[in-house]
This record gives sequence, structure tokens and C-alpha cells, in this order.
Amino acid sequence: MRDRPRGPVAPGRSLPGDHPVRLQAILLKAAAGVRFRLGVELTGLTQDGPRALVSFADGSAGDYDLVVGADGINSAVRRLAVSPVPPHYADTVSWRSVIPARPTGTDHLMILTGERCYFGLVPVDDGGTYGFAGLDGERFDDPPAGRLERLRQRFQGFGGAVPAYLATLQRDDQIHFGPIEWVELSCWHAGRVVLTGDAAHATPPHMGEGGAMAIEDAIVLAQLLHDADTIEDGLDRYQARRRPRVQWVQWVQQQSMLAAKAWALPAAIRDAALREHGDQMLRDRYRPLIQAP
Repeated sequence: MRDRPRGPVAPGRSLPGDHPVRLQAILLKAAAGVRFRLGVELTGLTQDGPRALVSFADGSAGDYDLVVGADGINSAVRRLAVSPVPPHYADTVSWRSVIPARPTGTDHLMILTGERCYFGLVPVDDGGTYGFAGLDGERFDDPPAGRLERLRQRFQGFGGAVPAYLATLQRDDQIHFGPIEWVELSCWHAGRVVLTGDAAHATPPHMGEGGAMAIEDAIVLAQLLHDADTIEDGLDRYQARRRPRVQWVQWVQQQSMLAAKAWALPAAIRDAALREHGDQMLRDRYRPLIQAP
């Protein structure tokens, strides 16, 4: 697709983002006194009264008072113990990457929009830039071989800092491609198993709140379990407290869906609405999140 960009649309001043690898390093340091293993896939999960029985790909097994599934949108914990329903496709595919450079003009979040597509750039730590591109339509695959050249061709009509960003990418394996999906469940826990973050309520990334919601989940869950008389009571309180914030009533999940759809509207409709109401829409979308979780 070769589109003349209509953007940038609603660029806003923002603090530079933090790279997920750096965030993981911070979390590992904070958990230094906790026993943990990395790279061990969960293969089985059953419940027997007050215990959850878990088996792993390395042949080991264990039984636990509580299992917290914080294993992402394709959660094995969710599938094995809470719900077999797979994620839903949000009608958009996405390319994501990071470069160790800061093209001119990328000192704040910038989103350029074309006809049913967009390209966003965000400054991240250590002078890097995170790029995300999306295309609305039927789901398809983009194999790794030749992915970079295809990405450049799809978005070669975009201006701003996009050409410099694409020119800095050097290899196919720098680019992650996949469908944008979302998860909606009637219940986030079953027995002694509970879900947090994307495993419970994955949203399209258009509000940039997925990581924040996961961290909030963990903090609230820990607080409520500490104060609860029983684990079951703590899990009930956790879902009751968190669900309104991440679903439509408190904006995050449904607002992310609306933003995803808005970015992919026909340009004539989208651009007129954003020019007239874009700033106010952005403020309204985030205002409910100012309050503590």
C-alpha cells in the first residue's frame, strides 16, 4: 500500500519510553531475593481442592497455594485453568521495531496516518526510537525473510521522520510482526488460579496502557491478598476492583478498541474528526486513569 500520509495526527509531548529489556532487568533486580526460574514452559495445570498442581516442560512439577498467570495474551495458564477462548483479532496487523538512533523530530510521540494505515515513532531510553506501524484489514502473515524490504515498500509514501527510521533498520529480524488482538473474559480467576495483565484483559496497544495495567494488577493483587482472610476472598476483591478500570466503564479496554478503529478510519472522516475534536478526545480518554488504581 502506498499512501500519502495525512499526519502527524495529535502529536503530544511525552517522556521518553523505557525499553522492555531494561524494565525486565529492573524487575529481576527487585526480585533478587525471590526463588524463580526462567525459560521453563508450563505444560499442565490442574486443581485439587486448596492446591494447584503444575507441571513444566523440563519434567519438573509442583503444587501451590496460588498460581498467578501473568503469561501474556496467549496465556497457557488461561487456556488450561480459566478459559479456552482464544484472543480476538482487532482487524489490524502491526510491525514493531527499535533502532539505536533518534531521527530528527522524534523528541516526542508522533503518529502519522495514511489511508487505513499509520506509522508511529516514540523516543525510548538511551537515545533509541521505537517504531510501530499498522495496517487495517484482513489478517495475513508476513514471513521473516524479506520483511524489512516489504515494510519499506508499504510505508514509503510516509514523510516526517519515517524515511530516516526505515533507513536505519538493517535486518529482517529487527522487526516483529503480528496481528493486534484483544482478550475479554467473564472471569479472571478459577479456584486457586488468577490472571493478570494481558492474560486477563489484553487490549490493542493504541493507548499505550497494557504494561501499566499489568503493573497495576500486580500491585493491587498483592495488596488485597495481604489483607484478605482467604485467597478466594482476595481474588474476588481483586477482580471487582480492577475490572471497571480495564473495561469500558473506566475506559481502558474499550477506549483502546475505539482508538484502534479511529486510526484506521477512511482519511476524510478521521482527519476531520481529529482536527475538530482530537485534543479533547485525547484528554477525555486518559482523564479517568489519573486516579489511583
